[in-house]
Amino acid sequence: MASVNMQASSSDQIHIVPLKGEITPAMSAFLVDQIEMADLAQAKGIIIDISTLGGRVDSALEMRKAITDSKIPIVVFVGDRAASAGALITIAADTIIMAPGSHMGAAEPIPYSEKNVAFVSGEFRTVAEEKGRDPLVAAGMADKDLEVPGFPKGKLVNLTAEEAAKLDFIDGIESDITGVLEFMNWQNAQVVEIEPDTAVKIAQFLTRSDVASILLIIALFAMVIEIFVPGFGLPGITSIIAFALYFGGAFLAGNTEWWSVILFVIGLVLLIIEIFIPGFGIIGVSGIIMILLGIIFAAPTPGQGILNLGIAVAATAVLIPILVKIFGGPKLFRHLVLHESETVDKGYVNQAENSLSELLGKSGETITPLRPTGTILVGGKRLDAISEGSYLPNGIKIRVVEVQGTKIVVTSES
Repeated sequence: MASVNMQASSSDQIHIVPLKGEITPAMSAFLVDQIEMADLAQAKGIIIDISTLGGRVDSALEMRKAITDSKIPIVVFVGDRAASAGALITIAADTIIMAPGSHMGAAEPIPYSEKNVAFVSGEFRTVAEEKGRDPLVAAGMADKDLEVPGFPKGKLVNLTAEEAAKLDFIDGIESDITGVLEFMNWQNAQVVEIEPDTAVKIAQFLTRSDVASILLIIALFAMVIEIFVPGFGLPGITSIIAFALYFGGAFLAGNTEWWSVILFVIGLVLLIIEIFIPGFGIIGVSGIIMILLGIIFAAPTPGQGILNLGIAVAATAVLIPILVKIFGGPKLFRHLVLHESETVDKGYVNQAENSLSELLGKSGETITPLRPTGTILVGGKRLDAISEGSYLPNGIKIRVVEVQGTKIVVTSES
């Protein structure tokens, strides 16, 4: 999962773990792995070098738990900012060191609802109490309606390094990692600097909430276009690549197992089978359900999967009417529906009309009066006919003088 710049196996190790950018499932998996490795190596301590504007709350909760469960001391160094979910991770540390001019807090839940505010602010309050920090200041980072002394009501608490030090909310102010090592009296320890490897960086990018949604939008857009456009080409290839990146990012981040991909593939196979079966039944419905479940359970949480899928489906729905107008309908179902009229100018001949035209000029007799319509007998066949403008009684000789489609016009031979 990561590379280091020097090897050390004694209990004199200090592991420095960088957390840079959006808090994602990949970042959570990375930090959890590094804490476990440091614990196994019986390291002397861990310094988390954090710089983030926030991210996913569920990932931050996993990281917070890993920090509080660690058997070795963990220090968080805020070099510039630890906003939103990053503030929760920071507060969970045994020791907090901030650089001059840095800040932490402003953890407004999204969406900002009473339920979300209560949950997030409760998490901040709990971890602050556990670490011996002011729970009201911590909760005020997520709930702007709290009255926190020294901060205006209606605004989220966002502490600068100097403000945090005055409130004894942090343990010290240092300019860099070297200062942190000296502050902790770890300057003589063996430093193991962790660097995320390529797989972690790719997973970090692909599991960003905006990127995951965009990948699904591209995948569904391209799939719909491929359904409408004849042949298999660029849209189909694009859809496959986008889905592969979506599931691949989830795998690299450790969010999902093979069964979600298998579920997705089985769903696709069922839909393909449904195409060759008249109607639309249980196979097609099952295929759609499996595809949706595969996408949802590949996400970090079912809720996030539903959100990502909902955004992608809503965006794709806008595209469908445009494609219907341009292409007339999905190519996969054209073989089930007649889209052209079978007219004479296109070489089609109605067999019934063709046989009636052979009656022109033939003789027969009326078997009912024609007023002006009735029934005649020609060549042993009973036919509906219309007289040529006059009443014709039953049992007289007639002759066919005109055939228009299925209309037969007759006149008296007498």
